Amino acid sequence: MSKCEFELSCHHNDTCGLTGSAAFFASIPGSFVLINGPLWCYFYAMKYIDDENSRAARCICCTGTSPSSLVYGTEKEILRGLSRIRSQGTAERVFLESNCSTGLIGDDVKGIAEEFGGPWPVYTMDSGGLKGSFEKGFARAFLRVVEEMKEESTIPASVNVLGLSEVYLKGREEGNEIRRILKGCGIRVISTPGCESSWHEIMEAPKASFNLVVRDELGLPAAKEMEKRFHIPYASVGLPYGFEGSRKWVEKVLSLLSFGKAEPFLDQEKERAEEVLRKGNGLESLWGSLWFDEVLVAAPPSEALGIAEALRSEWIDTARLTVHLLSPADRTCPLADEVRLVTEDDEDIRKDYENWKDGLALSSSHETTRLERLHKPFVSCHIARPSYDECSFSDLPYCGFRGAALLYEKIWNARLRQIRYGKHIK
Repeated sequence: MSKCEFELSCHHNDTCGLTGSAAFFASIPGSFVLINGPLWCYFYAMKYIDDENSRAARCICCTGTSPSSLVYGTEKEILRGLSRIRSQGTAERVFLESNCSTGLIGDDVKGIAEEFGGPWPVYTMDSGGLKGSFEKGFARAFLRVVEEMKEESTIPASVNVLGLSEVYLKGREEGNEIRRILKGCGIRVISTPGCESSWHEIMEAPKASFNLVVRDELGLPAAKEMEKRFHIPYASVGLPYGFEGSRKWVEKVLSLLSFGKAEPFLDQEKERAEEVLRKGNGLESLWGSLWFDEVLVAAPPSEALGIAEALRSEWIDTARLTVHLLSPADRTCPLADEVRLVTEDDEDIRKDYENWKDGLALSSSHETTRLERLHKPFVSCHIARPSYDECSFSDLPYCGFRGAALLYEKIWNARLRQIRYGKHIK
């Protein structure tokens, strides 16, 4: 892991590999996470997860190692942490993960857990920031759980959806929308690991006929491992955004599978889209076209690329569309003027901010704060975390057909704020 990547995760985003692993483990009901490390790492990881997963404060705890632990080992702290979990009496399994410093000590963490002899299985792994970013930690935790899966008989016309996470902005709502779309097409969803799937459901994942990967950075390693172990084919399909984009996503998924039926589900969603777009046409007759001089989309790859494509192909007009990816991706967006990767294209990204005139930022609070510090005019809508200055309480997603209506609404409201702001300045 490069120094730049480490500082970005450990000191700015608070989402290193430790957080990613804990997020995956904590998403499984009945699971407890014991972080073997100092309280600093624990509080940052737990707070980040707790913002989206209300169980986090109850199911994530810490050994609270001290500097002397680096010399004498962490056995005493681990045993004390496991004792606290046992005293609560509600755990079904425990995931014990070591942070950067304790992972370097060389303690036989698995042996210590076995020596404790608790009433539940303990799964161990190293997952500090030196192991990588949130995405890498999440993916490694997912692989650790795949190790516990056993061969199962295949259920026809069924899939797993890999790469969902309930700690992403609108993550739980996205999972619900993907399940709704697939169910509407007659496809059974066995599991959605990382997003409201129980341990039993995840252990039944080998029964699926196909694995749909919606976020490569979170789910692709597990998909490859499951293909190797259980011969389950997979495909990277991304997340659906926009009305037309969601329709194309459904058609793409069905073309990959030998089961499922798009109608009458797509007919119903077409009626929803027509009603929403009718309202948008009414606004256009009043205020003019949905135009922004510039648009910045900054988010994880599936969100950023999917939303960017929907923006230019379905909703808005703009002179310049720039995409900043928060993690690497194999695919791109032909409709974007520029696609840049954070930590690799930082000089170009700096120039994007310096040359910004006015427009729409679909991003997190990091990007909007940067624009504010440069005294750049903009309107915004948060599509990624952290989101410090914008709240989101509804159960609507950003992806899929239901999400398309919400995003279209937010973009129109941003345009109306811009018009009002422009009149105030004049």
